[in-house]
Amino acid sequence: MTTTELAEICIRHSRDPHLVSDAQGRVLFTNPALRQTLQIPEKAPLTLDQLGPLNLETHLKEAAMAAGEPSDASQATSPLQFSLMAKLANDTLPLEVISQPLHLNDDARVLRLITLQPQRRRTIAVEALREDGHEGHDGGHFHSHDEACRSALQFARRIAASDVRVMLLGESGTGKTRLARAIHRSSSRASAPFVEINCAAIPEELLESELFGHARGAFSGAVNDRIGRFEAADGGTLFLDEIGEMSPRLQAKLLRAVQDGAFERVGENQTRQVDVRILSASNQDLRARVEAGEFRTDLFYRLAVATVEMPPLRDRPKDLAAALETFQVRTGIRISQRLKKRLQAYSWPGNFREMENIFECLTLHARDGHVDDFPLPEPVRVDSGAIGAVPCDDHHPTSAAANEASGAGESRNQPAPANEHPEARRLREALVAHAGNRSQTARALGMDRSTLWRKMHRYQLV
Repeated sequence: MTTTELAEICIRHSRDPHLVSDAQGRVLFTNPALRQTLQIPEKAPLTLDQLGPLNLETHLKEAAMAAGEPSDASQATSPLQFSLMAKLANDTLPLEVISQPLHLNDDARVLRLITLQPQRRRTIAVEALREDGHEGHDGGHFHSHDEACRSALQFARRIAASDVRVMLLGESGTGKTRLARAIHRSSSRASAPFVEINCAAIPEELLESELFGHARGAFSGAVNDRIGRFEAADGGTLFLDEIGEMSPRLQAKLLRAVQDGAFERVGENQTRQVDVRILSASNQDLRARVEAGEFRTDLFYRLAVATVEMPPLRDRPKDLAAALETFQVRTGIRISQRLKKRLQAYSWPGNFREMENIFECLTLHARDGHVDDFPLPEPVRVDSGAIGAVPCDDHHPTSAAANEASGAGESRNQPAPANEHPEARRLREALVAHAGNRSQTARALGMDRSTLWRKMHRYQLV
């Protein structure tokens, strides 16, 4: 018996779907489990780009590029591993793909053994890996099932290994922070610190000290020298989240630090030098703010050497379907088809952050492992961008909430100006949807109350 025949016997009797392909992308052998899993007729001819419902060749090329291998995946010398979704006739199946070189003593061809592991039979170890947060909700921070997002993530994957400064743009909750961490882990600085700071969460008078540090006696309460985030990130990556909230005065000082890596601590004259890669993010239209003179042009172009725009969840229906399937696999809770359609039609103003909150609520509504209904706002007005909360119960706002609503200002009840800024309109609609309750509005929009309050002042909604 040859080693080729022995390999085929072993693969044939495996419970996991397997195939063997050559350097031209032809599928030389499959086992019954693969054809059964992908619902492929027994005698149907197969290639990697036409593997039943899958174009596996494209996914293999992307995985090879991400691993630093030749774009021709058949030439990859190391194993490749990634996740994808198989769109079957009546189901959507999450798969874990493992591709590795196959060397047989009596066969000189360049072969690869590819295994497709249905994630409904994942091991406890894989389950724990996801729960620990080392993988994203969509099977990987550089992977998406929607064309609207795939090109952005492919670009992020390519620039991750470089040292260029990257600006991440997108609505709140679209995964910009997770993507920033993934870029750092994929860079040559992965073993160095990753330091992040939310510029919107720190008062302006303290933000300068947080960024650059301060000397003892620089201000009341500065009893010791203190290093800032720039020094803490020396040799690694500094992530500036919500960079659009920074004041013009701090923007000027940040410009020098970004451009030259030089700065002084608050209260001292000694110039310090650091080697830091800068990643930044904003949920605002920074280009519009630059044009309006609210954000420095020179700083924007220093930070946005490369720009990655993350599409909102409402523009990523396949990723939403994958997330719903993963939720069912992870929890064992089945979501009714009627509720799935409602979830897929929802506008998701809080994006993935809101989705994760809803998943927690779904577990509370489950009965005997099923969820048939859920109190989403009705009607769901996707075309008008309606924004609504998704509560875990049906209680009415308390009197305290009503009092807070009355303090939200009368301007939100007035007709919106024809030239109103898109973000202002989004805030106004959210406030109306929540009867002016700022806490509920902030949660629905995926931001904290202080950020919402600043935005309301900016757009004169109070």
